[in-house]
Amino acid sequence: MSTEMNQTSRPLTHDEKKAAEAAFRGAPFNPKWSEAARKVYQGIAGSLESNPSEVLAQLASESQAMSPMATVVERKSNSRSKTKIQ
Repeated sequence: MSTEMNQTSRPLTHDEKKAAEAAFRGAPFNPKWSEAARKVYQGIAGSLESNPSEVLAQLASESQAMSPMATVVERKSNSRSKTKIQ
């Protein structure tokens, strides 16, 4: 994971996401998925085979770096009460 890649960031396609999930679960690759999904699957599965705890620790630290602050959500009251006029 320490190697630099000269690729631009883009969202994963549906089959690439499915391939990533399957690789992390240890499920088999679905031959209906695209070649790009195959690369995602092989990359994750290969990394996990060689050093799973190191890969997962690196992913955890990267995800924390991407979202350093927790999202704060304000909750509105569902009450629609009206003030009584006297």
